Amino acid sequence: MTDHQFDRLMKIGEVCDWLNVAHPTIYRWVADGKFPKPIKLGTSSRWRVSTIERFISEQEDDK
Repeated sequence: MTDHQFDRLMKIGEVCDWLNVAHPTIYRWVADGKFPKPIKLGTSSRWRVSTIERFISEQEDDK
């Protein structure tokens, strides 16, 4: 798990690259309640690395 003293915020492109999905997929998952909501910084959306790690872990647990 990520060190919570420095839990980096990731841009949508980084999240997409990590999960190998397109931008619209992430936003559709968020709208459908299947993916964590982003942290809004002005007009930008960011996700904590730990949040994405937890999402991935949960997907593995569902199998």
